[in-house]
Amino acid sequence: MNENQINDIDQQLYKIDRLTLLDCKQISFRKEKSGFLTLTYKGETFHRIDPTRLIPFFSKTTYISLSYENGEREFCEVGVIKDMKELDEEQYGILDSFLEYKYYMPEITKVSGIRDNMQGSIFVRADTTSGEKTICVRDWYQNFRMLTDKYLYVNDADGNKYFCSDINKLDRKSRSVLEMFT
Repeated sequence: MNENQINDIDQQLYKIDRLTLLDCKQISFRKEKSGFLTLTYKGETFHRIDPTRLIPFFSKTTYISLSYENGEREFCEVGVIKDMKELDEEQYGILDSFLEYKYYMPEITKVSGIRDNMQGSIFVRADTTSGEKTICVRDWYQNFRMLTDKYLYVNDADGNKYFCSDINKLDRKSRSVLEMFT
């Protein structure tokens, strides 16, 4: 194999490693009746777009990956929106409402108790922005985590996600209950 052939192979293999930033002025979203998004970008249309927050816990509007499934059922990324604020108001609204639905996470505002069933699960009694909940967390070491010194992330047994952006702002009893598990 000569050097040019090796370079061609390298370019093909590492194409997925490239970050393609999209020009927000050329993005047009349309919400379909099915709930999926259709994207038109630079004259090309992509159906069933799946926007993904690349930094989901700390940034809701920056680095949004837009991908779709091609005819061979392969994941394909169109590119990344560096900052949604560069979109016009209508396009921002369409994308923001989709992402808020996809990443819906009630915030924990108070913790009244945590019970360990001694079989790998804990049951957290908490007030959230969606009401009072008893959250069942399996494998609590992985699914009940401090992502920073104050940000709590909870993934329950059903795949629902909860968060507390700053456990230091919780009342004293809540912090005391959390102390053993954080």
